[in-house]
Amino acid sequence: MLRLVLFLAVTAASAVLAAWIADRPGRVVVDWLGVELETSVGIALLALLAVVAAGIALFELGRLLWTLPQRLAARRARRREEAGRQALSAGLVAAAAGDVATARYHLRQAQRLLDRQDPAVLLLAAQTAQLEGDDLGALRQFQRMLGHPETELLGLRGLLAQAIKAGELDEALRLAREAHRRNPKTPWVVTTLFDLLTRQRVWDEAMQLLGELNALGLVDGPTLVRRRAALFLLMAEGARERGRLGEAFDLLRRAVRVAPFFAPAAVQAAQLAAELGRVRLARRLLERAWRAAPHPELAQAYLGLEGELPLAQRLQRLERLRTLQPFHPLSYMLLAEAAMALGELEEAHRLLVRARELEATARVYRLFAELARLRGEEEATVRRWLERAREAPPDPAWVDTDTQEILPHWQPFGRTGRFDAVQWTTPARISLLAPDERPTEFLVAPRPSPAREVVPREEAKPPASRHEGKASSSDTNDEVEDGSAGKTKAASGDRDATATTDQAGEGKRVAAA
Repeated sequence: MLRLVLFLAVTAASAVLAAWIADRPGRVVVDWLGVELETSVGIALLALLAVVAAGIALFELGRLLWTLPQRLAARRARRREEAGRQALSAGLVAAAAGDVATARYHLRQAQRLLDRQDPAVLLLAAQTAQLEGDDLGALRQFQRMLGHPETELLGLRGLLAQAIKAGELDEALRLAREAHRRNPKTPWVVTTLFDLLTRQRVWDEAMQLLGELNALGLVDGPTLVRRRAALFLLMAEGARERGRLGEAFDLLRRAVRVAPFFAPAAVQAAQLAAELGRVRLARRLLERAWRAAPHPELAQAYLGLEGELPLAQRLQRLERLRTLQPFHPLSYMLLAEAAMALGELEEAHRLLVRARELEATARVYRLFAELARLRGEEEATVRRWLERAREAPPDPAWVDTDTQEILPHWQPFGRTGRFDAVQWTTPARISLLAPDERPTEFLVAPRPSPAREVVPREEAKPPASRHEGKASSSDTNDEVEDGSAGKTKAASGDRDATATTDQAGEGKRVAAA
């Protein structure tokens, strides 16, 4: 629109000027070398404009002819670069797809058409060398990238990856620190440096880097708290190995303050406090941790502060934990274990019912099965409890979040070598084809001997001879059919006598239990 307005304005001005000159024709006389020319002012102006236009045209024609070779060379170079960029792009795509032959062909084309020191050409050369398994060639290309500011970080990343692949963690850590010094805000630089610091057990520097991870949004709040507690715990273990018990205890206290739910830190802090003669403080640490998040390891450490305790005192200590967490099923499961160990089966049943009301997990039903064994109930009853345990939600455990493997204890690294991969969480539910009939391991009390053991189905077949006097699997005098149609009355009498002997032997075992 603006151009149209300007065009109309210039046209109108030109028309007005032409009309003004036409109204005032005037005379122009040129006398040169005996020649006299006479014309009007308008014609003279037109002749002047024609001469100027011709001069400009001749000048541009001369300049065009003078610069023609340079322009032809520039055009060829431009076409050459376009072809090289196309080959480079195709080579990078082929390298990303894993096509070694195509990547090598386009690399040669790109190196022929473009500068060999071009950053993108160096990248394609490094990727092609990696695909070919030429680690030395890839290393040379990455080192060349360090000479270009735009590819310096990429070269460091390539060298870092090569060092990790070769297992040279010290060199990888040096390169990661150099990359962090030059680009401290790049996410992969910070995460890689933290991973290498933890692998090399440089806990204090890793602790400082956690703040940068959080500032860049690379870890959330719960992960930040959990990792800080874990690093404090690991730093305390190092101080304890060096004999600095005071420093170790301070670090453990900081871990407990940062993450009260992190049971390993609370357990080690309480154990160290007990070693230093501060048993009451150790008990308070465990009670605070139990109030924050009940954990089996906290209960075990709480009962072991003063050595091996009688079952009655264990029951009292567990009752104290129950008052701190009256609405958590673990409190009642542990009390039920102690009650079963003391032979208080009715109290154990009441406690398990309460635990089931709070959260019916697999361990609750397995303890019900143990209670049924202690009571000498039918095999079918025990199996029903075990079947319910198979269908119930699993209990929390130490789970490797990378492999979903359940581990017996916390450890700083998972199976894949990643820090903070082991977490206390509910594992994935795995449906078994048949219920697990192994005895349940007791956490805070010795497992009492049951009145009778449940025989697995595949082992519950009648033996070949009934005259060896094996114990009966039931206390209700159920007869066991042997499937033989031709048994005599004498054999039936032998079975009755054997069953009577088995019942007497079982009665003795129940009394002993």
